[in-house]
Amino acid sequence: MKKTLFLLPIIAFLTSCSGGGEGLVEISVTSSVRLTIPAVGYSCLARKTAADGNTTPSSDVSAAYFTIPKLTFKLQDPTRDTYISQIKVTYTPPGGSETSCVFGGDSLAALRLTWWETSLKEAKIAANSAEADRATDCPMYCGGISVDAGNFTSSGTIKVYGYTQDPNNDDDSTGFTTTTYFTFGSQM
Repeated sequence: MKKTLFLLPIIAFLTSCSGGGEGLVEISVTSSVRLTIPAVGYSCLARKTAADGNTTPSSDVSAAYFTIPKLTFKLQDPTRDTYISQIKVTYTPPGGSETSCVFGGDSLAALRLTWWETSLKEAKIAANSAEADRATDCPMYCGGISVDAGNFTSSGTIKVYGYTQDPNNDDDSTGFTTTTYFTFGSQM
């Protein structure tokens, strides 16, 4: 019997959960149905590190996994630089415990080629950037889902931590934390 897991259609819009910086950034998640693969996977970090070293990537995503293919950031004030410090995807599969996929440092920078190619490997959306530059271009992989769970749907959260800053004044920055929700599941 072949089992297939899928990420149910989602359209999620981010609302701020912090007192300061409320509404500074909104996020949308692609809404297409995402199949979860009952195998190990290769994160953006593994693939980009291997490409930089001209080697073959090693699998670093536990079986079975789903992807969040694209996050798009809508900025309240696009004339400010926006720095993403961390993205945390948290979910609980049926019969399992809460699991988190955390993207920070190089794993965060690997989610967008221009972030990866900067000398600091920072997740920065530059002031006055084009809309096309305000999104990830490599999917987030989250694994460790039991394919023996049968048919189910479950939900999870995506939290984004960061800050905005006046590009001409390092002392003018405002932090933000934003949260959105998604649904995933399996179908046999």
